[in-house]
Parts: sequence; structure tokens; C-alpha cells
Amino acid sequence: MKNNKKKSEQNYALDEQVGFLLRRAYQRHTAIFQEHIPDQHLTSAQFAVLVTTHKLGQASLVQISHEAAIDHATLRDIVSRLKKRGLLKVEQGKQDRRQKLVSLMPEGEQLLHETIPVARQVTDMTLSPLNECEQIAVLHILQKLSHFEA
Repeated sequence: MKNNKKKSEQNYALDEQVGFLLRRAYQRHTAIFQEHIPDQHLTSAQFAVLVTTHKLGQASLVQISHEAAIDHATLRDIVSRLKKRGLLKVEQGKQDRRQKLVSLMPEGEQLLHETIPVARQVTDMTLSPLNECEQIAVLHILQKLSHFEA
């Protein structure tokens, strides 16, 4: 029994595991994003919040959290930082005063206008080692993997 355990541990190659490979691919994408995005202080998560807020219009933190796939605690911090930069406006809900409603400020709209074309290029650069068929396949596979059921 002890011998089988050692043998199975020796055959475990970290660099062949999906979690490791996904993390490495994400690290590569993040490095490309940070290198090319015009605003050096904008993270990919902050960009996702801006894009989601633009898509939804005025939206609650819960809506943005769900749509952007960012946990609520992290989202509050991101929204706070973007608000301090004058990119987002946060207001209390009129019907439910506990609810925070988020919308883009004109500066946030302008930053998105400047950043989205570069973000498209970042996606292209991230996928550049793949041929066109592989790019379609990897996006399809990642979309399938990102829909998990508990």
C-alpha cells in the first residue's frame, strides 16, 4: 500500500493538471493586459466591473457581482477604488435605501472608449499561439468549463 502511494505521487505531473495550466494561462493573459492597457492603474477585474456597469446601466452591486463573476466583498473594494478615481458613481437606491446603485461617470465612459479596442487586442495576443480553429475551440471549452453547477 505504501509503495503504491509513493508511485502515484511520483507520477503526478503538476504541469499536466488543468488547474495549473489555467492559472498559467491566466497569468500570461494578465501580464499582457497590464503591459498594453492604456491606464496602468486599471486591473482586469476593474475593467470587468466597468464593462459590466456599462452593459447594465445603473445596477446594484448584486447584479454587477453576478454578471461579472466577482464575489461581493471583492466587488465592494473594486467599486470603492473606481469611485475614488471618479470613474463610477454610487448612490443609495430610492426604493431600498440599503441598496447601492452603481453607474458610470463620464470619465468611466471615456476610459472604456479608450480601453475596449486595446482589450480586444489583448485577447488576440493571448490567443496568438493558437491557430484560428484552436482559438474557437479554446473559447468554446472555457465557456463550457466556466458554467459550473453546485
